[in-house]
Amino acid sequence: MTTEAASSAPHQDPGATAAPGGFAERYPLLHAVFGDPSRQTILVTSLIAVILYAIIIIRGVIESEDLVLPGIAVIGGDFTVFWMAAKTLFAEGAGALYQPGALNTRLAAAFPAYGPFSLFWQYPPTIYFLVAPLAALPYPAALAAWGAATAGLAAAAIRSLWRARLPLIVGFASAAAYEGWITGQTGFLTAALLALAAGHADKRPLVAGIAAGLLTFKPQLGLLIPVAYAAAGCWRAFGAAAVTGTLMAAASIVFFGAETWLAFFDAMSAHSARMSEVIFPYYKLITPYGFFMTLGAPSWFALTMQGLASLALAAFVFVVWRRSEAWETRMFTLIAAAALATPYAFYYEAPIFIPALIVLAKRAMDTGWLPFEKQALMALWFLPVFTPGPDYIPVPALIAFAAFALCARRAVHECGVQFPKLKTISNA
Repeated sequence: MTTEAASSAPHQDPGATAAPGGFAERYPLLHAVFGDPSRQTILVTSLIAVILYAIIIIRGVIESEDLVLPGIAVIGGDFTVFWMAAKTLFAEGAGALYQPGALNTRLAAAFPAYGPFSLFWQYPPTIYFLVAPLAALPYPAALAAWGAATAGLAAAAIRSLWRARLPLIVGFASAAAYEGWITGQTGFLTAALLALAAGHADKRPLVAGIAAGLLTFKPQLGLLIPVAYAAAGCWRAFGAAAVTGTLMAAASIVFFGAETWLAFFDAMSAHSARMSEVIFPYYKLITPYGFFMTLGAPSWFALTMQGLASLALAAFVFVVWRRSEAWETRMFTLIAAAALATPYAFYYEAPIFIPALIVLAKRAMDTGWLPFEKQALMALWFLPVFTPGPDYIPVPALIAFAAFALCARRAVHECGVQFPKLKTISNA
């Protein structure tokens, strides 16, 4: 791959040095971590973070009662939904959980120490192929297996793009990874599929297409993939994605029945209505829609802004995939934009930014760091620890916006876009 000369020239990072008596001398530890961290500093910081995460998780398990933290949540968070779906699949059939209240009734029976649940089963029937094996395991073992399998898949996907060990350690020691583990959601799985779909579209189109097709279990995160593939002419990956998604849907009809899809669409319609209710946790969303709703904007305005943002993101991804020849630039642009292009993406999707930011760091090491890029990466490594935050501040959305902005800044630089400089008018 080649890049424009303007994008390959290295840039001095202003954060790499500090004037005497400045921040570096006053706060040497913070400067070592966030200013210009060495390899050893990064490794030690990452290991400390992992140890702290482990202590928090182990303490929570010890203090829980029947796997329930009183007044907080069940250990594993939303994983209860996937485990219950697998159990219900074999006991009552794939369509049972789409019925109103069915999921919460079963969860209350399985975890009586928690109290009433208010969760909903909103996934297409194709997800049963992924969660069905969980039915064979008791909850603690299923939770451990889910975390290990999804995180392992994400690690393997990232390793297929950059075989260096340190970035992988840093990525999985991030606060975003911690959110992925404690919420028990699909963040690592979607991170792996997006990384493969975006990172291998040109060299290994079959792998990329199959990954994109599998991502249809969470279709809102794959909205921009066809745009990217079409822009770059990745038609083999496009075709593989279409075939994979179609085969998965057909297989689900064969195994679970067409009526399951009808029940799914009815459940999605009901959920769309719930999203306009005041009690919906908008502050947990990482999207423009969630951002404006958290700030108290009318629903029509938030949806309008989301629509405009989605169109702008699609156009941006199209331009980058059309103009850039660097697969790294294409990849982190698509992944960073994917989570913002849908109104419905929660803070637990944070792990999908891990491969994007790791590959951004790889590109920066190859072509030169932009000013303050290192510092921004370190900040994003840490900031998700504050999510979801208070219900009146869109903390997750702000962090997601910052991650996209960092990726977009480098993508614009890589594509050689130059902005006109304002002329300074001086008085004679």
